[in-house]
Amino acid sequence: MYKRSMKDMDNGVSVEYTWNESSVSCQLSDGTLCTLESTLDHWDCSCPSDHICKHVLISILYYQREHQTDEEVTGQDVLAEAVPSSKTTDHNSKSSSITMDTEELTPGHESRFRWMIESDLSTLIKSYSSSMIEEVWFRLKYPEQIEVLEDSLLTVRLVRQDIEVSFTQEPSLAKALCKVKQTAGNMAKLEALLRYRRQQHVDDENVLSGKVYDTKFSIQTVRECRSMLADLLKTGLARLPQSYMAQLETLAVAAHSGNLPDVERSLRGIQGELQLFFNRHIRFSMQTLLDRVSKLYLALQVLEQERTSAYMQSQLIGSFRSKYYTVPQLHLYGLGADAWETRSGYRGITYYFYCFEDEEIYTYSDVRAIYYDDNSFSYAEHYGAFTPWLTNVTFRQFAGEELQFQTVKVNSDRRLSSGEGAKLELMTRTKVEDVNLGKYMQDVPSLLLEDSRTFELFTNPKERFAILRVARIVDHSFDKRTQLLILTIETEEGGLLPLTLPYSMDWQMMIQRLESGYGAASLEHFYAFVRVEQSEFYPISFLKGQRVISLKLDIGYGRTGRLGRL
Repeated sequence: MYKRSMKDMDNGVSVEYTWNESSVSCQLSDGTLCTLESTLDHWDCSCPSDHICKHVLISILYYQREHQTDEEVTGQDVLAEAVPSSKTTDHNSKSSSITMDTEELTPGHESRFRWMIESDLSTLIKSYSSSMIEEVWFRLKYPEQIEVLEDSLLTVRLVRQDIEVSFTQEPSLAKALCKVKQTAGNMAKLEALLRYRRQQHVDDENVLSGKVYDTKFSIQTVRECRSMLADLLKTGLARLPQSYMAQLETLAVAAHSGNLPDVERSLRGIQGELQLFFNRHIRFSMQTLLDRVSKLYLALQVLEQERTSAYMQSQLIGSFRSKYYTVPQLHLYGLGADAWETRSGYRGITYYFYCFEDEEIYTYSDVRAIYYDDNSFSYAEHYGAFTPWLTNVTFRQFAGEELQFQTVKVNSDRRLSSGEGAKLELMTRTKVEDVNLGKYMQDVPSLLLEDSRTFELFTNPKERFAILRVARIVDHSFDKRTQLLILTIETEEGGLLPLTLPYSMDWQMMIQRLESGYGAASLEHFYAFVRVEQSEFYPISFLKGQRVISLKLDIGYGRTGRLGRL
């Protein structure tokens, strides 16, 4: 804008000034009228722009050029107070560029912008809501290159997002300048500051965690729940009255209103186990009940002591629903899809992707409740439906593509949201053999060793996935007693490993085809994407070159041809 103003003046634009009591009217030769005061906090221009425009700059710069003496302040200094000049290298401006890898600070930084590192972060973010801070903190998990340019302002550029934030010498985020407006602009200012502080090795973890995690809960409900579980352990199941079920229900309601969602879920889980006990049901397990009671009792004891960090308390409290945050960009590689059904009456299809940004697996799930009589879920229908992001791309194609998402919403479990605003672009799919799949590319011995690792107390074990290099399928057999199809594979390392596929009426065709071979004899040197559960390996898909076969959905509905064509 500065350069454009200078160019217009060189091309003959002039200004006539009328001095008012507290302002000056500037009539430009092109017909525009500007009114200026002693600062740029208040100005007016007849052009339609809502922000500072070139006419305001021309009014200032023309006066400097035509009417001011050399001893007075220069136009460069006037402009520096008005707008960022990070990209202006004329007029002897002294600037220095700082990249992500630079640790040294410029001498000017010591006095003018030191507040960005030394100021109390709690004070700087006082005006931000916990949800805004939480979303910005979530974004910090993803890599983002920043470029820093210092002159009259210190400008931080978020390269991948193409957003610039210019900080003044005043220690305030409200005074920072950013083209992005409203809430998105405020979050960009905070993200730029936090990434800059991280680059300068400032640890903000404790401050942010204290602002983000909601640790408000009913301590009275915690005490009542722990007392009731203690009575259960003292009384024992043999003498436990059935009225105890009503007490559990009452406390579950109290836990809900007391902001204790995980406690409510645990109480209902114990209630379900006790119902099986009172009904003398064969599925009742004493060990399962004891595990549920022990875990909840210990969690309540920790909450009652109130000595843990805000993060740990938030883990024990849980949340009623998952929160989704906008991520500027995700580069994903399709690994296939898996269909499933729960005992509680839900059916769905989950699509799996490897993310190049953070080297983790992301998912998208299409889920429906089927416990009502008039509700149903057709796997074939949903698998062949069109995606919400591109109406000409089916989910079948979606599962095996390489994708580029812009401004997509993601939750802490790396689940993608189908909400509005996300933009999807299909890319040329790289051969799987040429993709670095990071920690998920494993061999069998390391997987079995990892299965014996210890878990953190109170945390649910996360789903484990692995990608195995398979030389060939050496055997396939169906166990009628356990209703399991076993595919025995030979890995590239030379070991033998059974892959397990449980039988279900929905997958009868898949089981029959895989049991008969279905071209498996000619399928060699491919990758198997598997779920690992207690030393058991459940295959989801096979990959080779640019192709993906999701076993249940592709073979089960006969849309891909024989395995040997992979």
